[in-house]
Amino acid sequence: MISVILLSAGEGRRFGRKKQFVELAGKPIYLHSLEKVIGRFEDILLVLPEEDIERVKVPSGVRKVKGGKERQDSVLEGLLHAKGEIVVIHDCARPLADAKLFEKVCKLNDYHGKITAVPSRDTLKEVAGHMVIKTIDRSNVWLSQTPQAFVRKVLLECHFKARNEGFYATDDAALLERYGFKVGVVEGSFWNIKITYPEDLYVAETLLERMKRGTKEMI
Repeated sequence: MISVILLSAGEGRRFGRKKQFVELAGKPIYLHSLEKVIGRFEDILLVLPEEDIERVKVPSGVRKVKGGKERQDSVLEGLLHAKGEIVVIHDCARPLADAKLFEKVCKLNDYHGKITAVPSRDTLKEVAGHMVIKTIDRSNVWLSQTPQAFVRKVLLECHFKARNEGFYATDDAALLERYGFKVGVVEGSFWNIKITYPEDLYVAETLLERMKRGTKEMI
């Protein structure tokens, strides 16, 4: 069995409010991701802020889980409730993720986990104190996205180790890297943007409109 854990428990500190409940194209942001996995996976968990669990209505079969203080805490809560041998982790702040990505990334083969990512298009600079230190070779640099998939028992082990050490990472793959497990890559999409600031909503709305028209030319 494969479990899907949809993360929608953030406080939206950079956005200014809980962005998961802000409407995008007529429905809350979290619902875009939820609708893409319903019917594709047997076990679906929606991780929500504790104070919002009762008021958020979900389709039959979707389980609601109380989130934690940080993203990593919320993932662990989801893992403890998941039933699958493989878990797919996705940030609902990426509402444009293609449904097929969820299926592609969970084909782990010989890896302990896989991420979706895209090659960097930009020149990368290491900066300290507003001064450029060096230019980083971008040929081997990829930008990490979600969904990401993992062997559940491996990811749980990594989460427990990280909690004992007080270590927090910005994504789950970093935990596997830290403890010596193999992580593979599935090419994602530049359309799979993350909504972090209010202006990102306008970009997402424009992309969704293009998708409805069946076009994916660059804007």
